[in-house]
Amino acid sequence: MSNQGQEVYVNKSASPDIAAPNDVKIDVKPKEKDERGAWGNKVEYLLACIGLAVGLGNVWRFPYLCHKHGGGAFLVPYFICLVFEGIPLMYLEMAVGQFFRSGSVNCWSKIHPMLRGIGVGCVCVSMLLCLYYVIIIARCFLYFFNSFTASLPFTVCPEVDGIDLADTCCMRSNDSANYYYWNNVLKASSGFEDVANFNWELLGCLALAWVICYICVFKGVESSGKAVYFTATFPYVCLVILFFRGVTLPGAGDGILVYIKPDFSKLLTGQVWLDAATQIFFSLSLGFGALVAFASYVPYKNNVGRDAMIVSLVNCGTSVFAGFVIYSILGYRQHLGIGDVKNVSSGSGLAFVAISEAVSAMNVPYIWSILFFTMLILLGLDSEFGTLEGAVTPLVVDMNLFPKVRKEIVLGVFSAILFLLGIGFCSGGGEYMIMVFDTYGMNIPILILAFSECIAVGWVFGTENMSKAIEDMQGSRPNAFFTICWKYISPFLLIVIFFVTFIQNMMKSPTYGVFSGCTEDSAEFVTGADLPVSAQVIGWCIVICAVIPIPIFIFLNGKTEPNKMEFLKSIACSIWEDRKYDMESLYQRPGEPVIHNGFDNGYNDRL
Repeated sequence: MSNQGQEVYVNKSASPDIAAPNDVKIDVKPKEKDERGAWGNKVEYLLACIGLAVGLGNVWRFPYLCHKHGGGAFLVPYFICLVFEGIPLMYLEMAVGQFFRSGSVNCWSKIHPMLRGIGVGCVCVSMLLCLYYVIIIARCFLYFFNSFTASLPFTVCPEVDGIDLADTCCMRSNDSANYYYWNNVLKASSGFEDVANFNWELLGCLALAWVICYICVFKGVESSGKAVYFTATFPYVCLVILFFRGVTLPGAGDGILVYIKPDFSKLLTGQVWLDAATQIFFSLSLGFGALVAFASYVPYKNNVGRDAMIVSLVNCGTSVFAGFVIYSILGYRQHLGIGDVKNVSSGSGLAFVAISEAVSAMNVPYIWSILFFTMLILLGLDSEFGTLEGAVTPLVVDMNLFPKVRKEIVLGVFSAILFLLGIGFCSGGGEYMIMVFDTYGMNIPILILAFSECIAVGWVFGTENMSKAIEDMQGSRPNAFFTICWKYISPFLLIVIFFVTFIQNMMKSPTYGVFSGCTEDSAEFVTGADLPVSAQVIGWCIVICAVIPIPIFIFLNGKTEPNKMEFLKSIACSIWEDRKYDMESLYQRPGEPVIHNGFDNGYNDRL
């Protein structure tokens, strides 16, 4: 599918709305590669997109949700949401990036200058994710290095001299893996506002994670395209090995049965559908701008619809397959009498506690521990440097903030800044800060950004214009189903998810798990507590920072218009009419100056 080094012909007269007597010859690849870089081939692009989408959540969140919401029955809402939300939105983002040949900021501003805030919001959210996601990778590195011992450190309680309640707590609870995670890895403090303790080993792992991430992306897609040959494929090797090991363990069948046994009565509860929709949305990395940036580096003539389908199905298939791996191991854990397979948590607790306990009981446990955490590290790195590329591309290429500085230096400076900002996550309150970032910084902002993207394409740019653009790129128009989703179904689902999430956040007081230490008469060392008001304020400030660019750029664009009424009419025109456009002026050819757009509706002459 690659057009590298080939001359591609764009037929300007393919549409009756675009009058042109001759074909225009465009040398797509060579010039583009000199200026912006390019994927070496189609395989690199697909592996990068798969690596971006398939992350830690596929391993430790989807299996938990499947078990929690009716086992195999959960696949019904999951795949319904994939069809009506996941694939259409991935198709939309890839098509926008491929057509406009820009990062997230320029893509949306080419549709209309007032939409520039969507791209800026995507950059903000991507930076926030890069800031705290890498600390999870650092923890995986810490477990990875600690696995190179004959006796894994999280298998036994620490030795004590005399009576020490903080340590005998581990003995009384008989939960060495959980105690090791909270006491040795997190060095957790007594609450969000307590930043006592600091894990210097974790800081070293954080620095290592950022160095590896920078090495993978310092040349842009030209370097990350080579890295994904290993980082996007080797996790599947690990997953397959762990699968065959897991299903041969005693009790594996009991665990898998808990994972897949359907309970269709759960489908009558709204939370099941909400969790299915949010899992599809976030596992595909929609709304971050990374997919837009990746697609902007592929040849203009490329089947974007097929790419979106491949990445979406591989991502969801990986989630389902990972569930068999995880629950076969959890079934073995239950067989050993360590814990009930039905009573496991989602997220980091599943990987760092439950799976670690089970792995430590296997033969040659250090081998399986090394393999498991290698898989997690690579899954995390793929998503991290993909998100970083999506954040930096708009700043360097679209906004041209550093015209005289090489991209490698800009990436290095940004990586160093994010590393310094992330040092706080290595303190005793780091786990609590991550919880705030993850709860507030990702959910609501991403939903608002994705909804804005649907409005931009479905109502401002127009589904007819988008269909013509896709036809010019891949030789066929998208199925009418996708245009209906872009304009009606997907934005409707997003607005429903947004309001339900918002109402849930407002109606209940947020809580979090706190490392409370030990008391002489209790074996519990993690208790629930209300999230402090200061943490909630920080969370909502994160939300505002991520979404405020959208109204700001709408206001600024309207403020500069000399005729406010004409400006409002132009917006109304763009929303309620499918506008004719000139393909040649919309598509920025490599080596040519950016042309805002060529819509045939008058007001663009003044933009």
